[in-house]
Amino acid sequence: MNNTINKIRHEPSKMRIGKKGITENIIHEIENVLKRDKVIKIKCLQVVPSESVKDIAENISKLTNSRIVEIRGKTIILALQGME
Repeated sequence: MNNTINKIRHEPSKMRIGKKGITENIIHEIENVLKRDKVIKIKCLQVVPSESVKDIAENISKLTNSRIVEIRGKTIILALQGME
């Protein structure tokens, strides 16, 4: 799993969170990517306040049954729950 996480750190984000925030469509897409790839990199756009990124990550994590691997600036990396 560490190889997968290290690899995704250097790839572009697969999902972007903007001014609409977390929508059902975004959650559905994140779930699909997590099922397929086991890990996802999400970028919060400039319109999202920096202080909101941790809350967004926690909400997505709960809604998608995933765990937060890393929050760096406005970039979030999530992995499927139970994946080590």
